[in-house]
Amino acid sequence: MIQPSGVNNPMLDDDRLEAEVRDLLMDICEVMAARGYEVVSVGALMRLVGVGEDRAREHDAEYFALDADFQGMLAQRELDRKNKNKKAPRQSLDGVTLH
Repeated sequence: MIQPSGVNNPMLDDDRLEAEVRDLLMDICEVMAARGYEVVSVGALMRLVGVGEDRAREHDAEYFALDADFQGMLAQRELDRKNKNKKAPRQSLDGVTLH
C-alpha cells in the first residue's frame, strides 16, 4: 500500500485521507501541466492512484482542463503552504516537532 508522504499512521480519519488524496491528485496534475499537458483523462488519473480497471474505465470519457483556473488553484495552494509554514512548527503524528 502506498501511503501519502509524511504519514506514519495507516489509520487516517476520512477528512485527513481525503485531504491527502486531493494533494496527491493536485501534485500529479501539476507535473502534467509542467510537462505541457492541457487535458487530463479522469479514468487515467484514477488508474495512477490505484483505482481498479473496471471502475476507472467508467470514467475514460471524462476529461478536465489544466487551464488558467487550475493554475490559479496551484498558486493559491502554494500561498496556503507558505502561510501555514509561517504560523507554527509542524507537528508530526507522533507529536515530535519538526524544525
